Amino acid sequence: MAIKYSLLRIAAAVMTFFMLIPAGQGKTAEYDVKDPAECRLNFTVLSDSHIEGNNFQRYKVFARSLQDVKKNKSGNDAIVFLGDNTMNGQVVENLLFHGAVTELLRGEKILPVIGNHDLGNGGGDYDALRSRWLGFTDAFFGRKLESPYYYEVIDGYYFIVLGMESHGGSELYMTDAQYDWLESVLAKAAQSGKPAFVFSHHPSYDAVDENGEETSRLSDILAAYNSEHDIFSFVGHTHRPLYLFWSFHDENGYPEIYLPRLTHLAGEKDNEIYKESGIGIEVEVYDGSVCVRGRDFYNGEWRYDSADEKICEVTYPVRDNAKQ
Repeated sequence: MAIKYSLLRIAAAVMTFFMLIPAGQGKTAEYDVKDPAECRLNFTVLSDSHIEGNNFQRYKVFARSLQDVKKNKSGNDAIVFLGDNTMNGQVVENLLFHGAVTELLRGEKILPVIGNHDLGNGGGDYDALRSRWLGFTDAFFGRKLESPYYYEVIDGYYFIVLGMESHGGSELYMTDAQYDWLESVLAKAAQSGKPAFVFSHHPSYDAVDENGEETSRLSDILAAYNSEHDIFSFVGHTHRPLYLFWSFHDENGYPEIYLPRLTHLAGEKDNEIYKESGIGIEVEVYDGSVCVRGRDFYNGEWRYDSADEKICEVTYPVRDNAKQ
C-alpha cells in the first residue's frame, strides 16, 4: 500500500505541475483575521471545486484561491473542503485535486468531505468510488478513515464531518449508525466548553433515512444540541452565490451556512470565469463570538454583498468558549 500511495503522489505532482501553468501566480496581498490578539481559532471552508480533467479555467480559479488561503498572516488551524471536490470521482480528477492541495497548502491540516460528484453523481459502483475517496484521503492527507464520516478535535474544538453512505444527487443518505455516532460525538463536544462545528456536503433538508424517506432527524439533533450549547453547520451543494439574505440560515434552530461553488464558471462550455467564482468563507472564533466572513479568494478581497451594500459576514454570540 505504501508503494501504491507513493506512486499516486508522484503522478499527482507531475500532473499538478501542468495544471498550475495556466493558473500562474496570484498577485493578492496578505490579509489577516479581524483581531489577531484575541482570535482563538481560525479556519477556512471551501466547497464544490468540481475539478475535472480538461477544464483549465477551473484549475486557474482553484489554484489562485488556494494561493490566497495561504496568505492569511495568522495562518489556518484547518482548511475544510465541503465535497464535490471532483466532477466525477475519476482517478485523474482526484490526482489533480489532491496534487494541487498538497502542493499549494503544504503543511496545512486538511479535512475533506465526500460529495455526490465524488461518488460519480449517482453513477458507477458506490463501494468502489467510496473506497477510492478513502484511499486518496489516506494517501494525501494522512487520514486513514473507515467511513466517510469522522471527527477531529483541534485546539479543543470539535470538527465533525458527516458523509453520504449511498449514491444520490440531492440526498444525504445517513444510516442509524451514523446518527448514533453523531450523538455520541456531540456528547463529548458538550464537555469541551467550546463551540462545535459540523460539515456536510448537503443541507440538512436533503437528509434521508435508511428507507430513503425524508427525515428531520439530523436537524432535530443539531437543534437540540444548540439549545444548550453552540453548534455551527456548514454545507455546500446548492451552488448559490454567497449573500447575506440567502447563505446564513437559522430557521431550524441552529446556524447553517450555505457555501457557494468555488469554481463557478459561465459560458456555453464552462470556459469563462464567472464574477461569483472563487468565493468561500473564513471562520474566526473569539471569546463570546464566532465570526463567519465571506471571502473572494480568487481576487484576494473580502466578499462584498452588493445587494446589502456591506461586507458579507455575520458575527454570532456564543455561550460556549471558555477562555484559554
